[in-house]
Amino acid sequence: MKSYQFLAPLALVLLLSACGSDSQPANTAAAPAVSTEDPKIKPEVYLFATTVDKLNLREAPNKNGNVITQLAEGDFVESTGEVSVNKEEAQLRGITYLEPYFKVTSTTPEQHNGWAYGGALQRVYAGSRANSPDLGKLSQFTMFLKTLDAKKLESGKKAWDYVKSNLGSANGSLADATFILLEQYLFRMEREGEFYTLTEKIAWTDQDYMDIHDNKFDMNRYPATKPLAENGFRLATGEGMVFPVVDWNQLSAFFSGKVTGPMAVYIKEETTESNETMYNDGGIIVPLQEIADRAAAWEKFNKDNPYFARKEETVESERWMRLIMVNGSDNTPTFDYESQMIRDDFKNVWAYIAQKYPGTQLATVTKELSDLCAAEGWKRTKKVEDWQVKFAESQYVQ
Repeated sequence: MKSYQFLAPLALVLLLSACGSDSQPANTAAAPAVSTEDPKIKPEVYLFATTVDKLNLREAPNKNGNVITQLAEGDFVESTGEVSVNKEEAQLRGITYLEPYFKVTSTTPEQHNGWAYGGALQRVYAGSRANSPDLGKLSQFTMFLKTLDAKKLESGKKAWDYVKSNLGSANGSLADATFILLEQYLFRMEREGEFYTLTEKIAWTDQDYMDIHDNKFDMNRYPATKPLAENGFRLATGEGMVFPVVDWNQLSAFFSGKVTGPMAVYIKEETTESNETMYNDGGIIVPLQEIADRAAAWEKFNKDNPYFARKEETVESERWMRLIMVNGSDNTPTFDYESQMIRDDFKNVWAYIAQKYPGTQLATVTKELSDLCAAEGWKRTKKVEDWQVKFAESQYVQ
C-alpha cells in the first residue's frame, strides 16, 4: 500500500520530501500463476474485505441512511461494481478518507443487501465467479488476523507464519487476495505500531546510513534490528532518521510465483520503487528518465488492467509520476529558481519521452508543456505557471 497520499494537488508538487526509502535488493521470483481471466473484461463480481468493526450496511448511500445491519471486521461482501455518485469524508484508524459508497451483498447466510462506505472496504478480487478465491480460507485468515495486536511486533511473524502454514500452496486469485490481506495488515502495523522507537535508540554510524541507502545493511547487525526483519520489516531512511517499513522483498519472494500475472507485475514494480529511493529531502535523486519509465509503465499497466484489484493505487502512481515529469519537486524544480529558465534535465527528459513513448498520455502532456515552454523562450512565464497549476489540479479532481 502506498505510503503517500494526495491531500491537495499543489501540496504534492511542493512537498515531495522523504517518502522514499532504502532496502535490500529484491529476490528473483518464479513465473506467476497462469490465469485465464481477461483483465480488460468488466468483472462479474467484486470481493471486498471489511477493515473496521461494526461497519454499517445502509439502505441509502450516505451516513444518514437507515442501518440494515453491521458488518464485523474481516467479513467479506460482494458487489457488481455499483458505486454512489456522492463521496463522504470519514476518519478510520487515524486516516482521513473521501470515498463513495458501494452497493454490496454480505456473504453471510442472511445475504443482506445495502450500501457500505468505501473507505472501510479492501478490494481483494475482481473477476468471474468461476475464478473467485476460496472465501472459507480467506475468512479463516481474516479471523486469525483479528486475534493479533497490530501494535505488537511479534504479530508480523505470526501473520507470516499463518500464511506459510495454511496458504502456502495458494495460487491465482487466492494468492492475490492473501497477498493483499497480508500486506495491508503489515502496513497497518507499520502505521500503528510505533516500531520506530526501537530504531531511534540505536547510535547509527555513518556506515550504517550508507549501507541502508545502498541496500547493503545487515539486519542482524543490532539486537533491535534482527526482530524487525523476522516480523516482515526492513529499514528505511528519510530526513536523517532511520525507521522500519514493510519489507516488499519478502512479499515478492513469497508471492511472485503464486499470484496472477497482473499482480506479479504490480508486486515487481512496487518492490522496485520500495528499494530504489526516488527522492529525499524534497529533491529527486534518481535520473529523470527512470521516473519517466516508471510513469509510462504504470500508464501501460492501468490501460491493460482497468479492473485491477488495487486500481486506485496504481492510478495514483501513474498520476503522481506524471506530475513529477511536469512540475518536478520542491528541491528539484522544473525551472531554475533564480533565472526561471528550464532545467536541461527536464528539457531532455521531455524529448526522451517523446521519442520512447509516443502516443501515451505522458508524451501528450509533456509535449504540450514543452511546446509552450519553447514558445515562451524556455522561461517560466505566467502562462507556463498557469498551465502547470491547472494541470496539477486536473489530476486530482474528486
